[in-house]
This record gives sequence, structure tokens and C-alpha cells, in this order.
Amino acid sequence: MSTVRERVRHFLPWLLTASMVEWIGTGVFVTASTVYFVRFIGLTPTSVGVGLSLAGAVALLAAVPLGALSDAWGTRRVLILINVCRAAATLCYPLVGEWWGFLGLTTIVIVTETAAIPLTQAAVGERTTEETRTTVMGAQRTVLNIGMSIGGLIAAAAVATGSEVVYHWLFVADALTFGVAALLLSRLAPVPGRAGAKRPSRLAVFRDRRLLAIACYDAVLTLWLPILNVALPVWLATRTDAPVGLFGVLYAVNTITCVLLQVPVSARIRSIMDSWRSYAASGVFLATACACFAIAPLARGTGTVVLLALSVLATTAGELCQVSAAWTLSFNLAPPAERAQYLSGFGLGRAAATRLIGPVLLTGAVIALGPAGWVLLAAVFAGATVIAVVVRRRVAHTGPVPKSSE
Repeated sequence: MSTVRERVRHFLPWLLTASMVEWIGTGVFVTASTVYFVRFIGLTPTSVGVGLSLAGAVALLAAVPLGALSDAWGTRRVLILINVCRAAATLCYPLVGEWWGFLGLTTIVIVTETAAIPLTQAAVGERTTEETRTTVMGAQRTVLNIGMSIGGLIAAAAVATGSEVVYHWLFVADALTFGVAALLLSRLAPVPGRAGAKRPSRLAVFRDRRLLAIACYDAVLTLWLPILNVALPVWLATRTDAPVGLFGVLYAVNTITCVLLQVPVSARIRSIMDSWRSYAASGVFLATACACFAIAPLARGTGTVVLLALSVLATTAGELCQVSAAWTLSFNLAPPAERAQYLSGFGLGRAAATRLIGPVLLTGAVIALGPAGWVLLAAVFAGATVIAVVVRRRVAHTGPVPKSSE
């Protein structure tokens, strides 16, 4: 036990610092890249959107193979390679002058960003105990949110200048953050006993119907992300009388709440039973948020602001419960020899919900239907709550589902 604690004390500062630096770079990229290609390269918003969707589709196809590569080659090595690739792609952005170049570089960035999330979780799993794992992931996600916010503020200040040269230097600085993250990750000690371990099965995750089913279930509750990023600003601006600037305030409320509460919430989720209880709570919170969104257009002035604030707080609570449940449950489903592959497979649902299905569903159906769309989405989340309660009771009566064989 003391050896494990020493290992955690050694790797945690390097991991958290690397995550902070990496997500400062991600915050810069998310805030600045689209504006740059529309304003200075002349791409239309539609062409940029198509490019992002195609890149997201490639990221889904690449996630599990990259996870399998990590199981065979070592998670630390692949994470370093991923950040080097992101640095190189970001550094080349100022050289792009047309859509195909944008598509190629953006695909590299999104593929590596998508792959890094489950691989970071796998790196944590290799170096922690079951009791500390979710708490460490909570700490990592806290610094992720802080880094994303810092990167967004830096990029916003640069974007405000309107200078193309400033954008170019911003991309150079962005590439530097990924390079620094790679150097920091190289300080992680290799996991003892990796050499000679049983060779993982290739793409075994696709034969595990249980994991794929739970990944699809998790994807439903992961819709909190497009609710915040896509539906909230559109609904606020087009269906309520709230000032458009309120979106920035509400988004800050979400970020600050996550920073303050992610670790305490995560620390309470340590078993499969806890995970399903947390999933049930997430469904309740998200259904409540949808109800508040549906009512918001009926209010005026302060009433609208209060309802939107309640919606964001409930969505944030659903987010905290969902991510904590997903960490613990996905670890329990993943055999050690194929952990990175399984975690990447589990993350496919999340990636599909946030990059492909969610934005289309929320804009093309929920918002298009108005309050009735939010009521229908609330019913979906309520159904997810019922499923979680039923599964939790079954686990309580039969015991935890055994892990997949190695």
C-alpha cells in the first residue's frame, strides 16, 4: 500500500500540471480557431461546421485503435505522442489557406484530443488504487476546467485585437502548451510490470455487448454538454427576453461550480452501486433542468434569469454526477490488460453525444419544437433515472457484475 501511495505522490503533480497546460492550449484552440478560419481564411461557417463534424467522425473511428495501441505500447508513450502531434498540427494552422488544409489539421487535433481523455483515465488507473482513483480523476478534471477557462480568456483577449498576426502567435503559443504537456508527461515513471504482461486482444471491446450498452446509456446523460454549449446560448438568445451577455455569466457559474465540487462529489463514488445511484441522480437533475428551460420563455425579466440560472445549476449537478459515475463504472468494466481500449470504447458514447448526435438533436428537434421539445427531453432523462434505479437494485440483489476476462 505504501508503494502505491508513493507512486501517487510522485505522478500526481506531473499529471495535474500536464493537464492544466494541455487544457490551457485546448481552451485557446476552441476559442480562436473557428473565428480565425472564418475571418482570415474566408471559410464559411457552414464549411467549418462540416469540417468539424467530419473530424469528429474520424475521431470516433480512431479512438478504440488508439486505445488498443496504448495497451500494447504503453499509455504514457501514446499520450506523449498525442501531444506532440497536437503541437505540430496547431503550429501549422497559420500556413493553411483553404478548406482541405483546415480539415486535415483539425482532424489531427480532434482525433488526438478525443483520444487523450480516456487514455488519461487509463494512466490514472495504472497508478492508483480503487479507493483513490475517482478522487484523482476529480482533481484532474478540476484543473482541466481551470485550464480551459484560462485558455479561453487568453484567446478572447487576443481575438479582441482583430489582428491576424496576433492569431498566428496565438497558435504558436498554443502549440507550445502541447509540447510542454508532452515533456511533463515524460516525467511519469513507467508502470512496473508492464513488460511481459499478457498481450491485449485486438479490438476486444466491440465484442463486449454489456460495455457497449452502458456506453450508449452514458451517452444519453452526457447530453448535458451540448445543452450547455449549444442549446443554452441559442435558447437564451432566441426564445427568452434575457440579455445575450447573461450566457457568459451562466457559463462561468457552471465552471466555478465544477471546480469547487468535482472532487467532493467524485470522492463519494467508489463502487458500482454508487455509480448507478449517481447516474440516477444525474437523470433527475437533468430532467429538472429541462423543465426550467421549458418554462423560461413564459417568464419575464428577473423570473427568466432565475429560471435560466436554476437550469444551469441543475445541468451542472447532472454533469458532476454523470462524469463521476462514468469514471468508476468504466474502470470496473475494463480488464487490466485491455484497460485503455475499453475506456476508449466506453468513451465512444460520450464522443458521439457531444460531437455528432447532441448538437443536431438539440437544435433540430428540442429547440425547434420549443417548450415541448424540452419536455420530451426531460422525459428521456426521467427514463434514464428509472433504468439506473432498476439496475442498481439488480446489482444490490445479485452482487457486482464480474469484470471481463483478461
